[in-house]
Amino acid sequence: MTNKTSLLALITTAISFPAVSAIDITDNFSISGFGSTSWAKSDNETPLLINRGISDENCFDCDTTFGIQLDYFYDAFKASVQVVKRPQDNWSEPQLEWAYLSYSIGEFEGRGGRLRLPVFLASEYYYVGQAYTTARPNEEVYNSILGVTAFNGLSVTWNHSLTDELQLSLTPFVGFKDTNEVEFNPSLTLEFETKNMWGVNAQLIGDNFRVNFAYLDSNFDQTIKQPQLPPPYNEILLADQNIKLYSLGGEYDFGQLKLTAEGQKNDLTSSWYGSAAYRIQKFTPYVVYGQTYSEGGDNRYDGKTGDSWTLGLRYDVLYNVSLNAEWQTFNSFGGQSGPFVSNPGLDTDANMYTVMLNFVF
Repeated sequence: MTNKTSLLALITTAISFPAVSAIDITDNFSISGFGSTSWAKSDNETPLLINRGISDENCFDCDTTFGIQLDYFYDAFKASVQVVKRPQDNWSEPQLEWAYLSYSIGEFEGRGGRLRLPVFLASEYYYVGQAYTTARPNEEVYNSILGVTAFNGLSVTWNHSLTDELQLSLTPFVGFKDTNEVEFNPSLTLEFETKNMWGVNAQLIGDNFRVNFAYLDSNFDQTIKQPQLPPPYNEILLADQNIKLYSLGGEYDFGQLKLTAEGQKNDLTSSWYGSAAYRIQKFTPYVVYGQTYSEGGDNRYDGKTGDSWTLGLRYDVLYNVSLNAEWQTFNSFGGQSGPFVSNPGLDTDANMYTVMLNFVF
């Protein structure tokens, strides 16, 4: 299988990594899964990373993820369901990440139901730690939409061969009413009620590279929940909000060396990261640097709010099991929270250590 074919399979069949070792129940029905668990600790008491909350105490469940995916195929028809216990979820409350029906005609595939939000390079396999080199997707870019990864709606993908070596994948999508909740800490939760959204994703795929562009326009109501305050101040409704997001990313393989860069810009923030990874048999050392900026306006802070460095080593134990060891250093600027889940006050930097186990089946 060529690199181009592998990348195309990744896009058009959603998660290709679990599918490598999927369990075939019948000729048309399969089950696959994935998971991650870690030890993680920071040297700052203010928790780091939205939906993970890693602080200066040993944490063995901040990254814990487990997903099951069911796929049914019949000629051009496909049905897929994925349920995930995300890092922020209790085991008793996993989330339906997607549940859709699709049908293919020639170069076109239509999907309807609950779908993955296609905005970044790793969006389709966001929770599958085995699918990317680092222990976690980059904080600066992938947390820019607060961990919202799915939507209710429709999409149509056009897969077109421009040349024998070049493939174009174009996916317009529309979304309908949906609710997402993000808990920053026990004293602050944000609830987003999407009214409608639309966007487009475009990918250009070559033998050893992939370029991803996306645009998203969403209208929503936002509720700020602060349970420690007395009513009516404990819930503040900000109605009729809108966000427009642009993202651009690319990855290129130079033999054993893989370079990746990605950035996003929306009404509130802009961010980017660059990474380099070099595979030496089963070992892959890597380095990542990222920055986040506030876009200012409406009396908001305007300037750099955070950055981070990551040095890590991935070891592929088996074709479907890997280990990551990482050191990361984070900084916040301008009195902003940056990578922290709340304002860290005077202690604006943190070192974080992670040992991560990832697997697929």
